Amino acid sequence: MNYKGVIIEESLSDCSIVKDLEVVDTYIGRTTAREATPWVQQWTLQTVIIPENRIDEYAKKLSNLIDKEHKNSWYCDFRNESFHYVVFSDKVFKLDRSVKHNYEEMRNYGLYLGIPEPQLPRFNDLPTNLLIGFLIEAKKQTYANSNADKVNSSRLGSKDYSYSEEVEGETMTYHDTYFGGVRFIGEEVVYRGTKLPKWGMNYYGVTLNETLGEETMDKVLRPALMKVGEDDTVIPVRGPSRFENDGYFYTFKTDGVIENFTGVEEIYKGGELIYRLHCHGGTIE
Repeated sequence: MNYKGVIIEESLSDCSIVKDLEVVDTYIGRTTAREATPWVQQWTLQTVIIPENRIDEYAKKLSNLIDKEHKNSWYCDFRNESFHYVVFSDKVFKLDRSVKHNYEEMRNYGLYLGIPEPQLPRFNDLPTNLLIGFLIEAKKQTYANSNADKVNSSRLGSKDYSYSEEVEGETMTYHDTYFGGVRFIGEEVVYRGTKLPKWGMNYYGVTLNETLGEETMDKVLRPALMKVGEDDTVIPVRGPSRFENDGYFYTFKTDGVIENFTGVEEIYKGGELIYRLHCHGGTIE
């Protein structure tokens, strides 16, 4: 089975190797502080297909081509359903995607080189930086967005939203399904590249003043949720820590990290607590 992955041209001393491969997508964009590559103003991401019978050959070539001066920042990786190649400067790891401990040596080597831990591949194929970036966009394209359309119910009586995006060579999908209205329960799940869930969150919310109902959601909850990711003092799974609109006051508190967390969301009007939601979640293995 062929391998698919992303090559960042700026990470190579000679990017002509890309011309030998099947390119299925090209993205050119400006880098940000999150990428920690100040010597590069923009990067060119080439999503490529490598035939199974040539993956070892190209992995070795790419390993030799990775920019030695900045080798503490670069790697590339390629996957099929069974194996995962992670290519560092002068070292290649072939990992069985079904064996968790196979990833430990690779991650330790990446840390030794100086690559930030959140950017390294992990057993569930969901580096923290990719998960956070995808979650923020997915949430802004689903329930929080009053213009978003629901999808077909996944279970009897459920209301569902879904969003998919190609991220670094594999499709990531977010699915949110919930039941109820003024008292509701739901679950969000993220997939990447396979049919196995990689991350999830459960939540239960109650509108304590039921006379408010959808008014509360439209005036404060959805606008707050559209600000997901703008406040780095809370985990980006709901809204910011504080938000006010039209007499409503929204708060959100979290404990833990995106891989294992709990959170409490509340809305007040005139000093009265009128809504509360509890959530918890993390990575799935």
